[in-house]
Amino acid sequence: MKALLVLILCASLAGNFYQYQKAKDGRRPESSTIGAPIVMRTRGGLLEVSAISATEQFEATDAHSFLRIHLGSTVGQIKVPAVYRYHIELAPEWKIRFRNKTFVVIAPAVQPTLPVAIDTKGIRQQSTGIWSVVTGSAVLDKILHSISPGLNAKAATPAYIRLQREAARSTVKEFVAKWLITQAQWKAYSAYPIQVYFADEPIQVLRTEDSPVD
Repeated sequence: MKALLVLILCASLAGNFYQYQKAKDGRRPESSTIGAPIVMRTRGGLLEVSAISATEQFEATDAHSFLRIHLGSTVGQIKVPAVYRYHIELAPEWKIRFRNKTFVVIAPAVQPTLPVAIDTKGIRQQSTGIWSVVTGSAVLDKILHSISPGLNAKAATPAYIRLQREAARSTVKEFVAKWLITQAQWKAYSAYPIQVYFADEPIQVLRTEDSPVD
């Protein structure tokens, strides 16, 4: 039994070394477009308001056994540099009130731009465990398939929405300030301060108070 395990281990090491050398000596991979590119219009347009840069870590463990005897585990780990971008839609109605010499703007809720962008050049992956030379590739492959869904889910979490909110608020404030000076009826008021809220914030009282500009 031990001799068989040693033989498998040596064969795996030899195979991995061959693949490493083959990749090292090969040409740089080339890309090509399969089929005609499809161009899709963003109806109404989007305003990008913020971004979060973070290195995310994904892990998975594969336990090995034979005849109910635990033979160790393979642990895979992948670190991914990710950029979460957020936007608001321009098509929905934006509510603007003028209260106490201040413009109060209620903008649509911020949404994550999906899929989350990743920098493949910065990806770092490793597998550990006595059987990693045999099963490490499969574990890492399983992790790779979970990265995009995992990042997309994290982008929409309340924690990340809160993290980017103030940056988004500043962007919308700048956008509204530039827009106001183009409106003839509000041009005279464009020097007044602007307060920005998002539709998913607890601002119910502001929704019902309508004080238009005179």
